[in-house]
Amino acid sequence: MSDRTSRDEKRRVLEEVGFYASTPLGKSMRPMLRGGKDNILVEKPTGRLKKYDVALYVRADGTSVLHRVVKVRENDYAMRGDNCDYTEYGVTDDDLVGVMTGFWRGERFVSADNRRYRLYVRLNRATYPLRWLRIKTGKLLRKIASHIPPLKWLWHKLRKK
Repeated sequence: MSDRTSRDEKRRVLEEVGFYASTPLGKSMRPMLRGGKDNILVEKPTGRLKKYDVALYVRADGTSVLHRVVKVRENDYAMRGDNCDYTEYGVTDDDLVGVMTGFWRGERFVSADNRRYRLYVRLNRATYPLRWLRIKTGKLLRKIASHIPPLKWLWHKLRKK
């Protein structure tokens, strides 16, 4: 999930206020976070991130991203959105802005320390191979449908509903 505020602005807010709250955009962290609807609470990391932490970081092109740590390596992290079929390697501590400590789903705040949230994370990671297959199959079907005129017409018709 990406955000339009600059890394320096986010870091300034973290330094001055101690936390950063935002409404993330995109669908890479679905179903946990609904882009444009839910709100996140980000705080400064107190050390190296741990596996399954959700980090806010900035890519080399300046894009802010909120993804989950799937692997902690010696000098960097491997990151992946819950709804993504790819892993991003090479995210360093210098790229990090902060770590998500919770989020608001409507009026309800869900802490990253909550037992039910931690269970969700474990189940989410355990079922990743099935989601990967669903995402890849969907992409393949869309690609096939886009090359067959009657299916292309039907696909666009269904998407408008």
